[in-house]
Amino acid sequence: MRLEINRLEGLRNDLLLRLERSEIDCARLSVAHRERLMALPGMPRHRAATPQEDQAVAGCKISLQHHLQGLGIVDPSGQLRQRAIAIGNRNLGTNHGHLAWQRTETPRLFHVLEDPCDYPAYSCLTAWRNGALSIEDLRFDLAGDRVGDRVGDRVYDARDGRDLSDEIEWATFGQCVLRRGSMVRIEEIADQFYDFRHVLAFDHHRQEGEQIRLDLYRGYPRNFRENTRVAWQAHGVPRSRYFHNAVGFSAGALFVLQREGTVEEIADGLKMAGAEDGLILDNGGSVACWVWWANSYAGGIVSPTIDYRPLGTSAIAFLLRGPVRVDLPGGSVSYSVS
Repeated sequence: MRLEINRLEGLRNDLLLRLERSEIDCARLSVAHRERLMALPGMPRHRAATPQEDQAVAGCKISLQHHLQGLGIVDPSGQLRQRAIAIGNRNLGTNHGHLAWQRTETPRLFHVLEDPCDYPAYSCLTAWRNGALSIEDLRFDLAGDRVGDRVGDRVYDARDGRDLSDEIEWATFGQCVLRRGSMVRIEEIADQFYDFRHVLAFDHHRQEGEQIRLDLYRGYPRNFRENTRVAWQAHGVPRSRYFHNAVGFSAGALFVLQREGTVEEIADGLKMAGAEDGLILDNGGSVACWVWWANSYAGGIVSPTIDYRPLGTSAIAFLLRGPVRVDLPGGSVSYSVS
């Protein structure tokens, strides 16, 4: 394992974590108050949320510590049970396009209310039942393909249609920014960013920014892809350098990259770290990395964003092999062997 943090107050706050695949035992996905969230619209961008919706969504969010308790990594008293690394996944449960599939949940397919669920394929961080991890292009059964199935019970390989429902433990969507060592062109994935502030720089609290927002979501979802193109290429709205949380894979390692930048800069950062495939999971004040060894093995967040929000809808934990605690001799003690 290797963790690098470059922090200059007010200038940069970059985190890069490399985990060898041989260190990882399995990965687990937590979704807070899953059934309640599915009955809510998340954080709608194409319309104003009602005060009741805002309050209900806020009431579903829980701390990272409570996510970890639900995953069995810490006990109710806060004592550490498992050696693990955890990151946020908070676009799930708040933004359209972010679907998740969990084999042991009912229903298996998770998405927020009003999500059009119209992507031809979903690039997903995928945890397999044998413990392996990868990024896969998946298609979900949104119509109940087989008699007796609930909608969303089945998940398929988007390339060849193979049924993977008995092989996948869980999968969660993220925007694929690096594929087989090549950066994915922003034009191919721009409309997958429902919160388009992650792509273009505009302040909806100002009149001109609010007009950009209205233009982007006019005719949503039918016109969203074309609206994003017009805003960027025709109207020249500048690109945003947002804080992103991304994961990537090489043949031998998993990478977690948390830093500010354009979508392309995040892809380049993953590639420079050694990843061949990578995707973005969440952004802004949702980004955090929790490590088991912090605070004398009580666990804690390292290098949080300046506007980190403690409560969230989803988290991912990577459980690692080895003991929770390693007691090494102090540096003042020297051992010799004759």
